[in-house]
This record gives sequence, structure tokens and C-alpha cells, in this order.
Amino acid sequence: MIFRRKTAAERKPRTLARKTKSLYADDANGLDRDVLNRKRLAVQLGRTVRDLAEETESAVVGLVGPWGSGKSSLLSQIEEDLGEHDWYIGHHNPWAYSDFAGSAAGFFASLRDAIPESVLGKDWRAVVGEWVSKAAPLGAAGGLAGVDGTAAIGAVGAVITGDRSPARLREAAADGLKNLDHPVLMMLDDLDRLTPDELLYTFKLVRLLGRLPNVYYLLAYDEATLTDLLEATDLVGRDTGRAQQYLEKIIQVRLEIPPMLPEQQAALANTAIDEICARHGITLTAGTNRRMQNMWQDCLSIYLDQPRSVKRLFTQVDATWPDVAGEVDFSDFVAITFLRVFERKTLHLIVDNRAEILQQASSLSFAMQEETPQERWARWKQRIADAGPLHTAEIEKLLGHLFPYLQGAQGGITYVGSSYEDDVTRRMGVGTSEHFDRYVQVGVPESDVTEASVRAAADELRAGVRGPAVTNLVRRMNDDAPPALRKLRREHAKSPLPAAATLPMLGSIYSSAMDQKSGLFGLSPDLSIVVLVMDVLDQTDVATASKLIDELACADDASLALAAATVRMGLRESDNPHPWARNAQAPVAAALAACIRGFAGQPARSHPRLLSYLYDHFQMSDPPNTSELLWNAIDSGAWDLYEVLGLLIPLGQASNGVDTWTSMGDFSESTIEDLLGVDKVLARTPEQPDLLNRQEHDNYFDRRVEADDLKARTEYALTGLERVRTRRRHEGEAADVGVQQAPGDESDQSTST
Repeated sequence: MIFRRKTAAERKPRTLARKTKSLYADDANGLDRDVLNRKRLAVQLGRTVRDLAEETESAVVGLVGPWGSGKSSLLSQIEEDLGEHDWYIGHHNPWAYSDFAGSAAGFFASLRDAIPESVLGKDWRAVVGEWVSKAAPLGAAGGLAGVDGTAAIGAVGAVITGDRSPARLREAAADGLKNLDHPVLMMLDDLDRLTPDELLYTFKLVRLLGRLPNVYYLLAYDEATLTDLLEATDLVGRDTGRAQQYLEKIIQVRLEIPPMLPEQQAALANTAIDEICARHGITLTAGTNRRMQNMWQDCLSIYLDQPRSVKRLFTQVDATWPDVAGEVDFSDFVAITFLRVFERKTLHLIVDNRAEILQQASSLSFAMQEETPQERWARWKQRIADAGPLHTAEIEKLLGHLFPYLQGAQGGITYVGSSYEDDVTRRMGVGTSEHFDRYVQVGVPESDVTEASVRAAADELRAGVRGPAVTNLVRRMNDDAPPALRKLRREHAKSPLPAAATLPMLGSIYSSAMDQKSGLFGLSPDLSIVVLVMDVLDQTDVATASKLIDELACADDASLALAAATVRMGLRESDNPHPWARNAQAPVAAALAACIRGFAGQPARSHPRLLSYLYDHFQMSDPPNTSELLWNAIDSGAWDLYEVLGLLIPLGQASNGVDTWTSMGDFSESTIEDLLGVDKVLARTPEQPDLLNRQEHDNYFDRRVEADDLKARTEYALTGLERVRTRRRHEGEAADVGVQQAPGDESDQSTST
């Protein structure tokens, strides 16, 4: 029977009390594994090790990456990959030993644990035990007993007699390893955390036990740190060149972790924020999202360039948020926490100058009051530079986002404006005296969509064929569109994609893209598609582009939705609409009308896109035309008026960060007026005063409803109409009273005179 150790994926994980743990994990279950999707890289690296095993009987491989780049996570995934190919995996932690002898003994114990006893037998273990005890004296055998947990192995040296030298013993051990059914990989992580002496005896250990047949070594480290450690030893000295040469003698193959791509950074930050929101029940408003995006683009992204740096920030946010939940603005809290973690001197600068930065009148000297905004900003630029931030310009931008006083100085204006300052106060921002103290007291794609696969799909599109590459890309975009769309836009920028082949492909995924979740940073998936379609059409002659949009609108329902969204965007993007959008407006409106009329063959509720198509038609055609379409369907008996009223109440997704549910949007009198005419609807619907006694939730989050519960939406719409009817009646009665009182008022005035 072939023995294989269980992979990490097969081992049942320990259950934690909290629902999620990736934010705090510093291992393969962390955010980097969940979001960066480095499985593909791990498979590539694992294949490199396997290929190496075909060429040489033993080798030392280095996995190189800066601190926090996810080496430990990647090691675990490489272990999974090699485990699936029946490799034996051993782990050696040099941290656990204070000298070379103990480390050598521990290494043997790890090697022994990696290979089943049934494969090599006790005799081989005894040989290796004696070899280690002789090659690494000073208590190595005793160390074996401590690591192994059995006195028998510790006594190996006493049991075996004879004049066998370490060299002969090593040869005997090597002969046994040559007969292994599968190779062994010994993993050594965190070499960059050792002391110089510990590092040297770890390398000595690898050299001593290295070159054993069927035994390979994977060492993970930060190269810059390792070079510094070697330069601190007498062996190398302060010579970077010698340190590099020493590493090259130890490491035969060097594998480097590529830097994160910008979209991977954003995805990692999005995941951390999602986890914090879910854990603490935080619902981010549109304003909070916008501020977070601005801070990310202007500052945070340049600092959060490694998985561990993302964790450093957001674990601190997660740990300290409960103390200020509901008392501060989330985006400002993230920013101040960022300064606390990465730029403490800048945070101290803010605290030390809080009175000025918060514009407390008593703190502003006469000189400050008289200086121009340019002089004020020059003074603050020097202060910020003196604090010594790693990235001065980015920190300047971040402080401008937080404090109106500095934003005004940056913009060369004396007064930012009361509306902006009121907004900071209303959202409990850090830039106000009222809330300031609450803050200070306390290279690898992110998915399996590779550049090569996108390039191959783009080449097929340019050739006018829909081959396997396009088919594969469509399948992947149906699951997760944004990563592929970003790459496809880059391909289009290099060499324009043909509209004739590209538009139908994008139309086929538009429906699924509208259902995909948008990240906090970047465009929504459906909007990304619209932007790409516009880019492609702008590279096409106007007549052809207009014709292709018309054809797209006639293809199917999803393609019609994409055509309508693209034309709407093209018409309103600027004062000078895209020519192809102007030309396609009437044909697309006609296609929408035809589709809406086609829907009349079935109940209105059976068409999920009806409301979207009605709004699109309303914006592209004369409003009376949309109303006529609706009333024709209602008057013919195809659609029920009440059902249509219910469908005009939009649905949306609400979330408290933990749970997500469907909620009804607001009742809109203007929508009823635009699409049906309020007077006409009131005339067709009897009075229902009892509806006025129903409780109406003003908060969108409280109007929960099942997605298919049209009855609730209809009742909500009728309640809104009844309120309109009552309001109009009262307004009419008030007008009548005013008319009746007018003569009396004149008489009273005359008498008084």
C-alpha cells in the first residue's frame, strides 16, 4: 500500500467560537489565501520542485519574498500540491533549538516523521540515528530522545557497535533513501527571523544532511533580511557580495513571490473590510464608500502592498472598533488607525497641533490668522516632512481628506465652506473638536483568469471566431467578471477589439454580471462591461457602431439591456454625446417597445426586466410613448393595474454587515406620474382609507420583503397612492376655504379702515 500523508485540505480544521478568522490568521487560512487565489502559483512552484526532482537526486530551493508577502500561506499550498502527487512532507523549525546538535536531532525527527516506518524500517532509522549522533555530537542523541519522545532512539549510539564512521553511516542512510517510493520535501520557514548564529548552523545543517537522495529542501525567507544577517557574522562580514555568494552556494534554485497587482491589493482590502463589517454589523453608506475609495487611491494603496500590511491595519481596526462603534465615522477611523499603525509620528503631529488643525479660535495666533493659505500650507508641508513619513506626498493627501483646515490650505482657499464642515460634523468625522478625541484616545492574478488566457481570447475575437479561449473566458466572467474585464480592457488598449465579435460576447455575460457583488474599490461588474463596450464602439466607425448596437438590442433580453445601458451612458456622458449613441437611440427605443409589447402575452410579474426596460424606454423615447405602452397592455386585460403598480416599487439588497435581505424602495409619486399618470391611476383605483392605518416604514432597511412577494409591493404602492389622494383632497379643501374667506377678509379690512 502506498502511504500518503493527509493534505491540509483533508485535515478537519479546529472550530473557533467566532464565525470568521481569516483577518487574524497568519497562515494558509488567512486573507491572502482566500482572496489572492495563489493556488495557481503554488501549483506552478510545486511543478518546479517536481521537475527538479526529475533532474537531480537532491536540491535546495529558496522561496523568496519580503516580510508579509504570504510565504507561509504559499508553503502550505505547495505542500497540498505535492501531497496530491504522493510526496512525503516534513517540517523543520530551527527556532525550536538553541544549538546545532539539537537542531540536527530535531531535523532527523522531522525527516523520520515524514516517512512511514513501513517504507524504510527500523534498521534504517537506527543507522540515521547513529550517523546524526556522531556527526552532530554534544548531546545530539539525547536531543533525539527529547524530540522523538522515546528513549530507544536516544540510546541508538549505545546500541550500535562497530567502527562505522560518519561517512560510512551517511552512505548507508543514503542507500536506504534511494529506495524510497516517493521523494521527501523538507520545509524550513521563517529563516529571516533567526539570529545570525542560528542562521549559520541552520545552513550548516542543510549542507550536512543535504544531497541525500530523494530528499529536497524548500527554504522560505526574505532575501534582504537574510543578507543583513549573514553580514553580521564573522564568516561573511560586512560584504553584501560575499553574502549573496554564500546564499548562492546553499540555494540551487531561487523561486520568487511576485508582487501583488493593484487589483489584488484592492480585493484584499475589500475582503478585510467585508469581514469587519460582518463581524460588527457595520453598514457602509455611499458617502463612506466614496471617502474610503479616495483614501485608498491617494494613500493607503501604496502602504498596503503586502498581505501582512493589510492585516496589520485591519486587525487593529477590528480590535479597537467596538470601543467607538456608533461614535465615529468608519472611513476616518480607518485613516487614523492607519496613521497609528504605519506613521505614528504623523499622528503625534496632529495631536500636538490639534487646536490649530481643528481651527479653535483661541489657538490661532495673529500671525496664523494673517497668513495666506499658501503660507499656511508651506508651513504644514514642512511639519509633515519633519515627521519623516515613508511617503510624504501621500500622507499630505490623506490629511487633506480628514481635516477641512488642511484641505483649504492645500487648495489655496481660506474657507472650505460650511456645507463641507457640516458634513464632517454630521458624520462624526475626526476633523471636528466634538469628535477628535474619540479617534486619538484609543505575481499573481487574483483569480485563475490569466493574462495568457485573456490574450488568447482577444486574439480569437480579433480573428472573428468564438473558439475555446473565448468560451473559457465567458465561463469565468459569468462567475467573476471584473478581473477578466480589466485585463480585456488592457488588451483593447494595446490593439482594439472588433466590435462585431466583442459586443455579442459581452451581451452574453451582462445578465450574470448584474447579479455579481461589487467590491468596495472599483467599478461594478455591469458598469465595467458598459464602459468596455463604449471603448470598443469609440474605436469603430459611427455607421458600423450604430448598426452593431441595433443588432445587439435585437439579440436577446440580456443583450437588449446592455444596448440600452450603453446608449443611455453614451447620451448623457457629456454635453457632446457619442455619435453612435445618438444614431442608435431610436432603434434601441423601438427594440425596447417591441420587447415590452411582447411581454404583454404573459402576466407582468413574470418579466423581471420589465421595470428596467420601462425606465430605459422612458429615457430614450417621448414619455407619452412609454405611458401608452403600459396602458395598452392594461386596457387589453393582459396586465393588471395593481400588479403593474406593485412592480413599480423597486427592490434592492440591504445589509447590516452580517445578514443580507431584500427591501422595497421608496414609493415615488413622480414615477407613477411619468409612467402612468397619477390622475388616471387614482381614477381607476377605488378609495381604500383603511390603508392609511397601515404602518409605513420610512427606513429602507425596515421594509423587508420576499423577492417574489408582489402582494406586499402592491399594498405599499396603493398605500402611497392613498396618501397622495388624501393630500390632494386636503389641498383642494384648503383652496376652497381660501376662496370662500376672501370676500369676508376684504369687508373686515374696509370696516377697519
